[in-house]
Amino acid sequence: MTESFLPTINGVTNSVIQVNRTLVSQGHQVVILAPDVNSRPKFFEGSEVIGLPAINLQKVLPVAVPNFLIQRALLDFRPDVIHLASPAIMGAHAQRVASKLAIPTVAIYQTDYVGFAQHYKFSFAQRAIEKIVRVIHQSATINLAPSTFAIAQLDKAGVNNVARWGRGVDLEQFNPKHRIDDLFPRDKFVLGFVGRLAPEKGIERLAALDSRDDIQLVIIGDGPMRTELERKLPSAIFTGKKGGLELGQHFASLDAFIHPGEHETFCQAAQEALASAVPVIAPTRGGIKDFILDGVNGILVDFQDKSALANIPSSKWQFLSDPQTKDAARESVKDRSWESVNQELIGHYQSVVAQSRAKRVGLAS
Repeated sequence: MTESFLPTINGVTNSVIQVNRTLVSQGHQVVILAPDVNSRPKFFEGSEVIGLPAINLQKVLPVAVPNFLIQRALLDFRPDVIHLASPAIMGAHAQRVASKLAIPTVAIYQTDYVGFAQHYKFSFAQRAIEKIVRVIHQSATINLAPSTFAIAQLDKAGVNNVARWGRGVDLEQFNPKHRIDDLFPRDKFVLGFVGRLAPEKGIERLAALDSRDDIQLVIIGDGPMRTELERKLPSAIFTGKKGGLELGQHFASLDAFIHPGEHETFCQAAQEALASAVPVIAPTRGGIKDFILDGVNGILVDFQDKSALANIPSSKWQFLSDPQTKDAARESVKDRSWESVNQELIGHYQSVVAQSRAKRVGLAS
């Protein structure tokens, strides 16, 4: 059960796709419940996709709402376990239904909803959102968080049944062999951002580098802020959304990747950059700092300091250009394939199912 799915592309959707792919390949049966938006697939890679009524916040954020279809779907499918991907309003309702039906749940904490509320000018709802997050995750059989930052957020909310589950990366799609030397101008250092062009990503901070004649900014992706960003970053190359091999080629053709947003519980795009042998410039806050090792596979920058980007010393730009740094970037994620990471997830499924069955046996006796 996911709060986001195709045609919307983001970290939640990507994780659900990869988890579904692993489960189906191993013979498990999967049904996906997701917001019903235009172009939603009815089936995806061997799994039925059931659409749930949704509202589109500010025309950019589809949010599914509580509906009787959730209980009907669970009664029809009778799952052994429910995977709640980044649960919010729909997830809260699904958790209540799951509790009533005695189905164990694995809740994936993946989205900093409080941070997003601030960026989307819903600050008035911050306390309500915090309460919803707390209620959902306190009720789950187990919560899986991708980083120490995310675990700390749940701990602060009073949620303690938490384990760490990271994210995998497609080591074939994101691979330095896909680099195309003439894809971007090579008379400058090519610094790229990849992702949704939205307020919470902090992309406008890159204006501090846009006017430099030795740096070429490349913005890969699309979203509601594109027009505004094109105005604020007049020298940047905007490629639009990319996918598949083409996305891998764009990643591998960067000299470095930068992510200025501080509300990421993980930041999958940064991991894809590393797999492409592209060092990362990351913020000192958020889940990303768990796997960006300052001075090893990238550098950390305090983006709260408005002058920090402009004042990165030349020695650090040289470090990012060093072939050894690029090798270290790839090396740092070589053991993080989706197949490997999803086996960890299946282990959590098996554990909560066993606990649930043991509890039922105990009650029966």
